[in-house]
Amino acid sequence: MQAPIPRKTKVAFFNFFHGGGIGQYTHELLKRLHERPELSVQLYCPPNFQWLKEANYPVRPVLFQLSSPYPLIRRLRFLLAQYLSPTRFLRAASREGTSILHFCNINHLSYPFWAGKFENAGFRTVCTAHDVKRGKAILCRSFETGQLKSFYRDCQLIFIHSKSQAKTLKQFANVPERVIRNVPLGPFRFGLEDSGSLPSAYDGTKSTGLFFGNIRDEKNLDGLLEALALAHPDTRLVVAGRPAGAGHRPIEYYQQLAEKLNISHRIEWHIRFVPDGEVAGFFRSCDWVALPYLPEFSSQSAVFNSATHYHKPILATPAPSFDELMHEYHIGALTKGFSPSHIAEGMNRIGEQCKNSDQFGFGAYLKEHTWERNAELTTKAYLDLPGIR
Repeated sequence: MQAPIPRKTKVAFFNFFHGGGIGQYTHELLKRLHERPELSVQLYCPPNFQWLKEANYPVRPVLFQLSSPYPLIRRLRFLLAQYLSPTRFLRAASREGTSILHFCNINHLSYPFWAGKFENAGFRTVCTAHDVKRGKAILCRSFETGQLKSFYRDCQLIFIHSKSQAKTLKQFANVPERVIRNVPLGPFRFGLEDSGSLPSAYDGTKSTGLFFGNIRDEKNLDGLLEALALAHPDTRLVVAGRPAGAGHRPIEYYQQLAEKLNISHRIEWHIRFVPDGEVAGFFRSCDWVALPYLPEFSSQSAVFNSATHYHKPILATPAPSFDELMHEYHIGALTKGFSPSHIAEGMNRIGEQCKNSDQFGFGAYLKEHTWERNAELTTKAYLDLPGIR
């Protein structure tokens, strides 16, 4: 008699945004989880999810779409989606016989309105806490903080990417250690390895740093500019990305600061969305990658993992996750503090390391930080949940 085919555990992923680092993380992880024989995974996302055409896993693009060319409408759609998207997700996942709900984004603002919809449905609720805390409030910080803590405490599993995040999570929401799982970020690849033209600032003779990605206040671009004014005059900077939008400083603030510091001639600005096909060119064009983030930055960074993939040394401030990783792996220069003078000293140091062709330990880092390892640990954590096996 033929043995019965083992039942696969059904996992529904919720991804609220159409793009960004969290979207790419979700896409890369799902590609590997889809290959796991123990699981049946499905993604619920907006219709304009950036990686739809590349997905090798089932996708349900039923969440409310945020995009609009008009800022006011975009913000209104964002607020409306806080309520509509989780509700649509829970309704659809219920019809599919889902066992585990995996939240990649957390709509904590509306949590009281949709939490009850799965309390009695038998779901196991898990999340990935890319940012343990929220840097900016949407409407009311005290209310939102309370709801975010409630969501964390209601989860059966919470995935994070560093020991420092685990510590923050326990302190912030009093989450028991047994529900926390530390999983690695794999490398973030963009387009073809030889694609993208070199920014003109790179001529091979200067020390050229790259500041890449969404320009948010906590990423401390202003501190980096002040440091550039103090650093060796041969140091150059390429800034590529676009402002984060409402609640964050506009790009004009940084450009005016550069003019005031008399360093505009040492900076090349690419203030726009950088498509995947151009990303490799920006990383190839630099000597090192700048991550001058402030202490409140509590997540891991897609830019960090992109830099390691392209074997570019990293200049990082001692924000919690960077401090942990930079002490464990020789992949760049960690500054002694967050002040412009500390960052300037780090700029000079990493410039010398690159000039002297120092050997960095990217191989050791990339060996341990893979999507396959993440998928393996994630699958084990799912199957260890009570009632799943």
